[in-house]
Amino acid sequence: MNEKRIALLRDAPVMSSIIKMSLPVVMGMMVQVLYNLVDVFFVGMLHDPFQLAAVNLAAPVAMILMAIASVIGTGAASYISRSIGEEKLQRASETLTTGLIACMIMGLLVTIMSLFSLTPIVNCLGADSDTFAPTHSYVSIILLGSALLMVNYAMGQLLRAEGAMMPSMLGMFIGTVSNIILDPIFIFALHMGIRGAAIATVLGNALGICFYIFCYVSGKSALQIKGSLFSTNGTIWKEIFTIGTPSGLNQMLVSVALILCNNVAADYNANLVAGMGISSKIITLGSFIFMGISAGCQPMIGYNYGARNLKRLQSIVKNGIFLTTCVGVTLTLLFGIGAPWIISWFTPLPEVQTAGAYALRVTMLSLPFVGSQMLSASTIQAMGKALPGLFLSIARQGLFYIPLLYTLNYFFAERGFLFAQPLSDFVTLCISLTILTVLLRKEKSFT
Repeated sequence: MNEKRIALLRDAPVMSSIIKMSLPVVMGMMVQVLYNLVDVFFVGMLHDPFQLAAVNLAAPVAMILMAIASVIGTGAASYISRSIGEEKLQRASETLTTGLIACMIMGLLVTIMSLFSLTPIVNCLGADSDTFAPTHSYVSIILLGSALLMVNYAMGQLLRAEGAMMPSMLGMFIGTVSNIILDPIFIFALHMGIRGAAIATVLGNALGICFYIFCYVSGKSALQIKGSLFSTNGTIWKEIFTIGTPSGLNQMLVSVALILCNNVAADYNANLVAGMGISSKIITLGSFIFMGISAGCQPMIGYNYGARNLKRLQSIVKNGIFLTTCVGVTLTLLFGIGAPWIISWFTPLPEVQTAGAYALRVTMLSLPFVGSQMLSASTIQAMGKALPGLFLSIARQGLFYIPLLYTLNYFFAERGFLFAQPLSDFVTLCISLTILTVLLRKEKSFT
């Protein structure tokens, strides 16, 4: 195991370690933001609100694929980090190989099953007579590439589990740059429109996988991927799915919530759906920074929990919460001031600009809360606490957001339902911090 990585996980000043571990991931996540925005940007250049709305309507499909991949990625990553902390590298390599093979199989199954249910899927996404055709075109290609999207996402998580932040970032960078280059070629040069955007996305993920494979076979990783390391060990499978399921469920509920929100918005008009789509992509800037910080902290938390260094673990959590809160407040101020200008980058349509600016100014109110919430949940997962993680996964979207969405829509219509997300994030943060505090106190009492 690389001694420099071990030093960051175990000995270096906490805030310095968090920044060094998180910065490559955050940079990679910023690249991932571009990944999400690229299709919106280039499809917006078609000046067709229905195709632009279709990109937003189709977004939950990719999110669901990431949610399924996250079951493997998060679960395996947690066990890999703890195994490294316990100096059990063979077990870590077995977990890595087993997780990747499982992810490939699940991706192929999703592709096969989706081929027989494309029309119902598109209808469930909220497409109407105007948006059905472009949404169907985009979704069909994304689902055909399910395995590639899922494996690419999981491999990035698994590399980060051993502290290999830079290779993980480079993989995301390669995929995104490829998408940026390929989008205008397929959309405009080959006259494929929204179908071209989907093809570019799938190919970008494929190139990211190629880079990750290179990292493992060239020895840049401390772990190994070999068919012979695939394990039927019940402990490994239990660790992957008990820890990974809450994370996957959380992302799945986010996808379901977005589908429901899009269906509510579609009852008003396509301009609102398109504006919300642009806004949600921009908000991912904050969300992905928080994910980067959480991902940077996770191997540190897992390692120190495995090594029973609870004092350092607590310091990591406190510093991480401080950092995410500062970032969240800063982004809220920036988005609040610049909302109309930012939205105008993606569409020349005045109606879409107005709807998007309002959506951005409402949803940005989540940013001061969601980072600390993510870090708390990530800490609980890294500690291997399955049941609290499961509760938090259900709570944010299932217990709070969805009921608030329909309640606020009933009383305040299109001006109200967008407030459901900030309100649910504030409540979930309070609960997350309470649960985490209780768990850490229990761990100290057993030390």
